[in-house]
Amino acid sequence: MILDTSFLIDLFDGRRGAFEKGTELSEAQTVQRVPAPVVMELTYGAEFGDEGERRNVQNALRMYPVVEQDETIARRAGQLLARADRKAGGESGIDKVDPVVGAVSDIYDEPVLTANVEDFEALGVDVETY
Repeated sequence: MILDTSFLIDLFDGRRGAFEKGTELSEAQTVQRVPAPVVMELTYGAEFGDEGERRNVQNALRMYPVVEQDETIARRAGQLLARADRKAGGESGIDKVDPVVGAVSDIYDEPVLTANVEDFEALGVDVETY
């Protein structure tokens, strides 16, 4: 399962649906992967919090394997975004991190766990929500 920023934020904030989904994945021993750009987004957000929030994000991320962005992922992300933009008849409005997360999903053949279903569906990758 590829974890998107929205899921991890909701999980860290103790939102019930995210917590229940996280528990379900853990009990099923599902491998949960975090793309490197998600680490960037979470770190960026935590920098606006206090030291405790930064430490909590850093500690929580240690629980998941991080998928580093490489050339294969970058190329696939570009293809997914271009396809979504063509389908939209111009710029789709999808931010530049989501195609990278989608590429990890596509390459690992695992769905993205997110609250941002619309953008990932536009990228043509499998999506799960909570």
